[in-house]
Amino acid sequence: MRENTENSPANSLLCLQGQSPTDSSNTARVLIVHGLPVTRFGLVTLIVASGRFQVCAETGDVPTARDLFVQHRPELVVLGLTLHGGDGIELIKDFRKLNPAARSLVLTARDDALSMQRAFRAGAGGYLVVHDDMLEILTALDQVLAGELYASRSVLQRLLKNLTQNKIQPDRCSIAILSDRELQVFSLIGRGFGATRLARELHLSVKTIETHQTRIKQKLELRNASELAEKATEWMLASVRRNLQARRDGIFKNGHSQSR
Repeated sequence: MRENTENSPANSLLCLQGQSPTDSSNTARVLIVHGLPVTRFGLVTLIVASGRFQVCAETGDVPTARDLFVQHRPELVVLGLTLHGGDGIELIKDFRKLNPAARSLVLTARDDALSMQRAFRAGAGGYLVVHDDMLEILTALDQVLAGELYASRSVLQRLLKNLTQNKIQPDRCSIAILSDRELQVFSLIGRGFGATRLARELHLSVKTIETHQTRIKQKLELRNASELAEKATEWMLASVRRNLQARRDGIFKNGHSQSR
């Protein structure tokens, strides 16, 4: 089911602030695609208040995002990687095919180097994680709009650490050997999705999902569905722990700097 964005809080905010979702002006148009409504609302508030960009529409649903992209022809897209009805990395690829001139900026909770690398490889112009300073989004939008790549400080640190640990090539039995679609399926399995729900979420047939599951098990040398679910869950839990630790570190650093 596609998400209805007509009466969303974010679009209501645009109208209250005198900016229609279909308003045309000289400022760059921004499409916001994020799975969390509160994050979309915050992004709309920040971007509209800056006066430097125009938010043309917002949604958390992948099929709707494709329709809105064609309808509004935005110069910029701010998107998450975990979305309803699809995956952010695949969506970046779709946007690149629809309009190679449009730029995408990722804002996500995924702070692992693999997601960062795949997002940039898919065509993203910038990457931030949710615990970065929200005001940095405006700087990132300016730089990405100018055709340059942008990575927040935390993203750069993660990528450089990955390089210094010589993890350029995927290790055997590492999830890095999975394709983008396989990693998407693997991630959702880690969130407890079964084959039928996966098919519905990704708009694929159950048979196609089962084929992806088989290939994932072969690549990761897993014997059965139980081992696949266990490994996927462990990977997702590790990602959650990293995000929580990064947020704690950010809170500590901000509090420490303010007290000095």
